[in-house]
Amino acid sequence: MATRKRHEAGEFRPHVKKGDTVKLLSGKDRGKRGRILEVLPRHERAVVEGANMMIRHQRARGGQRVTAEQQSGRIEKAAPVHVSNLMLVCPSCNKETRIRYQEVEGQTVRVCRNEGCGEAIDKRK
Repeated sequence: MATRKRHEAGEFRPHVKKGDTVKLLSGKDRGKRGRILEVLPRHERAVVEGANMMIRHQRARGGQRVTAEQQSGRIEKAAPVHVSNLMLVCPSCNKETRIRYQEVEGQTVRVCRNEGCGEAIDKRK
């Protein structure tokens, strides 16, 4: 079995963040778009809503009260995808884009690289 990459905290900075819309570039869900639910920078992976769905066979646990996490049966859940297989979708022009980091008002923000767009992807507060 191949060993997983494991970075120290703060060592790897992925180009995507939680809540971003991304397009999958490879794998069984190639071409699908989805929202990022979780980013795992230490493993260079991200969980995308509705993509890379895996079935987990689970036995009921606990006593009298059974919650959604404790029910038995086949539970479908999204598995992590490597960040190199994800391309960010610009929220303003709705196209897939690479990003550029640019300093705006003393903060580093991600900027769309598509022609005619150039909008900041990270909305400042």
